[in-house]
Amino acid sequence: MKRMVSLAAALALTTLACFEEESVMPREIDRVEATSPAGVLKNVEISFNQSNINLLKAMLSENFVFYFDPRDVGRSPPEKPEYKIPESWSRTEFLQAVKNMFDEAYSIKLSIPTGRVGTPGENETKYKAENVSISLLVMINELYGYVADNGYCNFEFERYESAAGKKYWRLTGWWDRTSQGYDEYPGLTPASLGKVLATYY
Repeated sequence: MKRMVSLAAALALTTLACFEEESVMPREIDRVEATSPAGVLKNVEISFNQSNINLLKAMLSENFVFYFDPRDVGRSPPEKPEYKIPESWSRTEFLQAVKNMFDEAYSIKLSIPTGRVGTPGENETKYKAENVSISLLVMINELYGYVADNGYCNFEFERYESAAGKKYWRLTGWWDRTSQGYDEYPGLTPASLGKVLATYY
């Protein structure tokens, strides 16, 4: 009887250990095929919401440029008065700021509805989507954070072919125009997308 109880206890502990091991296993990262500009932006959204810097890198061309809202240029982001916002960032600068945000933020929620992105023509190799609404919520802790809402961005894409001949799209330019959409929210500092990113640069 004593041996049966010991076996049952060992089995329970093994089952619990397996359950705990499975619960901390990283789940498969969501993504969609970047065969359209809308698919690229969906992956950008996913990369922010899952803090996946590698997925974001895959969506950006080597010559990618992030352009700040002209109304932010020369100003300082929240809580970082020593940094003056430039006209633009290179791909490396943009990825560094985003990676820092992924590492330091309590939570991140980016929404890019793709209904106004449109579809390029069959033979187009470059495409621009204008006035695409975005919303970014970055929490520093449970009670305080930054929000960029009710604003718009412009995006530029280029098409390329894989080694297998399949056509994909990448993001080459991102123009922030969210300074025009400030709203007040309790516990949140309203800021443009560029100002929020510059806070983490």
